[in-house]
Amino acid sequence: MEEKFHHRLKAKMKEKGLTQRALSKLTDISEPAISKYLSGSRIPHLEIVGKFANALGCSADYLLGCEQNKGSHYQQIEDAIKEHKAYLSAEERMSLIMHLSEK
Repeated sequence: MEEKFHHRLKAKMKEKGLTQRALSKLTDISEPAISKYLSGSRIPHLEIVGKFANALGCSADYLLGCEQNKGSHYQQIEDAIKEHKAYLSAEERMSLIMHLSEK
């Protein structure tokens, strides 16, 4: 858990564009404590993991390494589109937009 937690915490913070200070304000956890969690020198209690998960928009299971996916299906789809958009024709892009617009 220790290794996975601090790597996943760092990754989610980067994904959300959050600094330690911003995460501290969102979670009411001190910056020095967050620094220790990020370095892997301190392991958080479950209550703290929950605060991080809520602030970062992911599950506690994800932060703890129990989920293998990146958290949201939206993010996976967005990443795939960004990676492959250069290979799509204008028609294919419009087709994707139409599919997303359907109810």
